[in-house]
Amino acid sequence: MAYLTIDVGGTYLKSALLDKEGSVYDKSDFITKSFSNNTQDKILQAIYDIVNHSLKYSKERNLKLAGIGIATPGPFNYEKGIPLMEHKFNSIYGINLRQIISNIDGVPPGIPVRFIHDASAVLAGELWKGNASDFSNAAVITIGTGLGFAFCKDRKLQLNNMGGPLITIFRLPYKHGILEDYTSKRGFLKIYGELSGVTDINNIKVSDIGQLADKGNINAIQTFHIVSDILVDVLKAILKENNIQCLLFGGQISRSFHHMENILNNGLKNEVGSLEKVTVVKSIDHAAFLGALKNLLVN
Repeated sequence: MAYLTIDVGGTYLKSALLDKEGSVYDKSDFITKSFSNNTQDKILQAIYDIVNHSLKYSKERNLKLAGIGIATPGPFNYEKGIPLMEHKFNSIYGINLRQIISNIDGVPPGIPVRFIHDASAVLAGELWKGNASDFSNAAVITIGTGLGFAFCKDRKLQLNNMGGPLITIFRLPYKHGILEDYTSKRGFLKIYGELSGVTDINNIKVSDIGQLADKGNINAIQTFHIVSDILVDVLKAILKENNIQCLLFGGQISRSFHHMENILNNGLKNEVGSLEKVTVVKSIDHAAFLGALKNLLVN
């Protein structure tokens, strides 16, 4: 018995096959470009490729595919399986992804195909088998191409009527734009470019800035500090209002969390009396897979 879990990102689609206990089948991981700003055909082909890879893997090992769980950013109608994004994946706006995936040749008829917000998936995975397992009220921030946020109360994910997170932070007004402009990938690049004087930031990755920071580059370190200060400023009221005890950071940028840790811990714990723990997720690579699986196993 195997469950296909897919983590949809603005840059890549990632997948793995898991058993019911959340263990990843050996060498079942797969990654392909997501083409989030490309044509409908390109995006759907990437989805076909990732599903077909897992179907082939399952067939070769005589594994029965029992469900498909997909963690994806929003806006999205998670109940119906319909993307509503306009800033990325806009060419598949309004199409029924559940139907498309269910109709892929080789997908067993009638198996559940369920969608969950990517940050909610990370939090669900961490509540189940990660760094939020000991807490009732927890939250997660995912930082990558976009900015995701999810939280739970009494270990229950707090969702809106379409199945997405009850509170959305990426589009909160901030300075001359929205919060995501300053704290996601494009925010890191813009801040680093302004500090360093580098004008061609399109050829830089946040991981490059992280590596520079590791080597002591002042501008790179300051970039992480500025983003941390922004997050403290915006998050403290939300965390306080919801009595959050544990705040976790996920997404690829959290690999450089050590450059943000002191500011986040000091700034937030001094302001949020309930907050006991601020750290990274236990598994940057697999937390969303675990949450997508948990969402499949709920009913």
